[in-house]
Amino acid sequence: MSYLPLANILHHKLRSALSAMGIAIGICMLVTLSGLSRGSLYEIADRWEEVDAELIIYPEIWGRNLTTLSGSALPDRYGDKIAAEHSRLIERVVPVFLWPIRLAGQDQTVVGVDPQNFNMLVGGRRLRQGRLFDPDGRFAGWLENTLLAPAGEDQEIVEITKDQLADTDHNGLEMVIDTRLATAGGYRLGQKVFTANHHFTIVGIVPAGGLARAFMPRRTAQFLFGNGDITKSTLMFIKLAGGGEPAAAARKIKRPGTAVMQVDQYRGMLKDKFGIMFTYVDAVNVVAMVIAFLFIMITLYTMVLQRTREIAILKSSGASNFFLIRQVWAESMLLTAAGAAAGVALSFLAGWGIEACRPLLTVTITWWWIAVAAAAALLGAAASSLYPAWRATRIDMLEALRFE
Repeated sequence: MSYLPLANILHHKLRSALSAMGIAIGICMLVTLSGLSRGSLYEIADRWEEVDAELIIYPEIWGRNLTTLSGSALPDRYGDKIAAEHSRLIERVVPVFLWPIRLAGQDQTVVGVDPQNFNMLVGGRRLRQGRLFDPDGRFAGWLENTLLAPAGEDQEIVEITKDQLADTDHNGLEMVIDTRLATAGGYRLGQKVFTANHHFTIVGIVPAGGLARAFMPRRTAQFLFGNGDITKSTLMFIKLAGGGEPAAAARKIKRPGTAVMQVDQYRGMLKDKFGIMFTYVDAVNVVAMVIAFLFIMITLYTMVLQRTREIAILKSSGASNFFLIRQVWAESMLLTAAGAAAGVALSFLAGWGIEACRPLLTVTITWWWIAVAAAAALLGAAASSLYPAWRATRIDMLEALRFE
């Protein structure tokens, strides 16, 4: 009689389909929400780890809040100083300026970087279209000559107008974006976009995966977002000379007032800062799974009540309590297996739909979370069948047959 559980499921197609769908929704939520929360956060960490550097220097006052650091924070001369002091240890010091702007309807962190250091921040990716901003350094040179007085001369207050910044001879208001931002915003090469109270021209598009989704000349970012001060950056990346050990180098380079961390520690910093989001998502998943399995339990319990006479006949034919428990348990497992398979399929579909509608979000569906969902489904199915199975064994055979 091993076919009885399947026969019972097929006999009540609508009820069985609804029960399996309840499980499918729970599984889909577990896999998709976990993939969305972790995928979007870890995608940021992945991009930072693509930077061709080993260390990051930033103001010590920020502690473990590097993930939200932006603006003028660290004097540029500090980079020149440590590069000179540790010339054998350090191959290159790259200052960058970070600032939040709004593009494609979402907040983005734009990275101001000197064009000669752009390749370091995008992991060696080549531009897919266009060219690099301020390729010959004309804008940086003009701004430095305008705002920075030569040594020994008094600094005069100089006002620079929007028209001067937008002058095509300077190439200052230019931007390179990545392919995902271009898709999300419908941006194209040569288009002017208005953000941060200025019109920027998109001059290049780079494959996604670099430090940020938008890049501009560092001098532009310093001037626009640093109140005209072009002597400070947000943080600095350090590329060590061949054979340099990051932890030991960090201890040597660190000076009072600054913090030095390894680039591969940024992921842990992100988890410390935003990991509470995972707790909320997991709590929602637990609630969804509990509701799904309560639905299964109610379905099985209703099935037992509706089949009182059939169960009584089975008992009168010699069926043991173990046999009845096994039948109810088998039905629960079949419904759950069908629901779990449908849920995993739906999670891939949901992930595709989310990324299609919101290209800047990342849904990472891993086999680990699929395994977690499957294990939760099996345990939930076993637990939800306990009471209905016990109820089946408590049916009074004589009373049930007399009642019928």
